[in-house]
Amino acid sequence: MPRKLALKRLTASDLTLFKWHFQNRPAGNQKAFNLDADVLVGRLYPQLGELALVPQPRYPLDLYLCGPGLSPANNLQRKILKQRKNWRLNGELIDNPVESPELYNVLVPGDFALLGFAGDVTPTTANVVLVAGVLPDDAGLHAELARRFAEGSMWVLDDELVQEILSAASPPAGHPLYDWADTSLLEDAVLGGVAGAEAINGRRGNRGVSPEDFMRSRRNAEATGVAGEELLNAWLDKELLQGQIKAFEWTASINAVAPYDFKVIDAADQIRVIDAKSTVGGFGNPVHLSLMELRAAVQGSAPYDICRLYAVTEDGGKMRVARDVGSSLQHILATLTALPEGVSIDSISVRPEILDFLPEVIELGASYAGGHE
Repeated sequence: MPRKLALKRLTASDLTLFKWHFQNRPAGNQKAFNLDADVLVGRLYPQLGELALVPQPRYPLDLYLCGPGLSPANNLQRKILKQRKNWRLNGELIDNPVESPELYNVLVPGDFALLGFAGDVTPTTANVVLVAGVLPDDAGLHAELARRFAEGSMWVLDDELVQEILSAASPPAGHPLYDWADTSLLEDAVLGGVAGAEAINGRRGNRGVSPEDFMRSRRNAEATGVAGEELLNAWLDKELLQGQIKAFEWTASINAVAPYDFKVIDAADQIRVIDAKSTVGGFGNPVHLSLMELRAAVQGSAPYDICRLYAVTEDGGKMRVARDVGSSLQHILATLTALPEGVSIDSISVRPEILDFLPEVIELGASYAGGHE
């Protein structure tokens, strides 16, 4: 599901969160990053704007501080709190790590911090990437951020914009910001995709993916799958009301190991089965099929449709449909059946273009009103 991403331009008072700056470049006694309420509360966490039960509420935060440059994550425990009307990322002073005793000293006012928050109701984790214009590994990225964000102090980002910034700036392999743009690749990897895993290893260098990030991404992929099925269920409800189909059942909601997600009786009284394949990324992301799904598509008695739900968010998504995909997958099943005795493939990854999807794009969610693009 969509992440909560923001960009902050650092000020002299923000930098006093770091011990060296607090001692050598004093700019008050703040010891915190100021967080714009219009961004943190107005856009990312509206629940924080509700009346608190205690004065000056505090929210513990698992902080991963990456950079500047190619420096790996420094994991710290801090908090987000409200002081009067101001929201801050606060806590004890942050010292340079032992292995890099001058790491944060190079930061100056006008440098950037990219913040990725996790937590549904309140922020519980923050992944922060520091970008210092003086470092060669950050210089191109810093220039691109400064060009795009000339006015203001804090902005909301999304995955597409982060990818655009990375493409334009081309920081060196291993830069921690690549982790932000790996959402679709991680989704592919945790679903068993070799292409996603190989691409991540190439972009992240020796850092790879931590077990915690892998498990978090797996949970996100599972949540995206459920969200996609819910969107498709709502769309089928509308199709039923409009007489486009006569009946349907959400099979996956009663049988988690069924080789499809929905069974439909169409307007011609024909039974069809539908598998929902969902992604937070674009339509072109790989479609993952289990061997059981592949067999049902090719050998099953009912036409097997695949609904590709993409750009899935909390508010909706888009969908394209491939009808009766069995003929497109028949040669793949034949190839897998020819494997040596005792060897089998549990799942495959398929590029969407081989499945002959219909060209129409169906808008789902709050924006869907029964029409098509």
